[in-house]
Amino acid sequence: MNWIVVKKFPLNKDLSHVTGFLNERAIMHRVYEEAGEQILAVADSRMVGPIAQFLNQVEQGTLVIQQDVTTAETEVSVAQPIIQQILSSPVTSILILLSALGALIVGLNESLRVMHWFTFQKVSFGYFITLEKSLASGEIWRIITPAFLHFGFLHFVFNSLWMWDLGRRLELYMGKSMYILFFVVTAVISNGAQYFWQPNTTFGGMSGVVYALVGFIIVSQKLSPNTLTAVPASVLGFMLFWLVLCMTGAIDYFVGGGVANAAHVGGLLAGAAFASLIVKKVPSQN
Repeated sequence: MNWIVVKKFPLNKDLSHVTGFLNERAIMHRVYEEAGEQILAVADSRMVGPIAQFLNQVEQGTLVIQQDVTTAETEVSVAQPIIQQILSSPVTSILILLSALGALIVGLNESLRVMHWFTFQKVSFGYFITLEKSLASGEIWRIITPAFLHFGFLHFVFNSLWMWDLGRRLELYMGKSMYILFFVVTAVISNGAQYFWQPNTTFGGMSGVVYALVGFIIVSQKLSPNTLTAVPASVLGFMLFWLVLCMTGAIDYFVGGGVANAAHVGGLLAGAAFASLIVKKVPSQN
């Protein structure tokens, strides 16, 4: 499909009202980041002129969009075709795909014996090699790849569902380049936290990054509310409740190998810190 550029916007421009308006009218479009800008593009060339005129009227204040806040899901709306959702959030889609490959590697490890190449610590002849030796030999990828390893179908599904919901929001909110940086930083920190808390163990999963998404959303909504990060408080509350419940050890009885609690806490704090660094606080109005 050939996408035709309609207009370019700054990265910090909230386009939720525009994309919500287009979604309601089933106008196929996408918003993506390129060269430090948000690009609004459409699939039908006949819509370029009318949409450009519409945007000009909105900017000039001669036209006001009336939109129900309960349906303002912007680009993360489930009303969009699945292909369009994937195209609008390619980084999140790739992370989920890599998680599926990681789950496959874990599942086939008994026959392929390849999982040891992707664990945080290398395992040789049944012994854990220190991280320092692995990094010294150039195996830098180990500080990130455990995020893709998933131990069981449900482990993969639950993490992927949260990534699909929360990750796409942040990809659209930050832009692809910043979102990739966010993933790398929070994956390293959450993996590192789990390693330092409990070394010489095999762990994995995207949940550390998922909790980084939660931490980012909580802080960013406090600093600068935005419809893209307007996740219901009940959802965030459940995630925090689940974090505490896992830390009690109660869930360990139902999952093999236990829960990587340090990765969850490390990810949550890393995401919150990331938001405090890049999100500009909206001045309070007296």
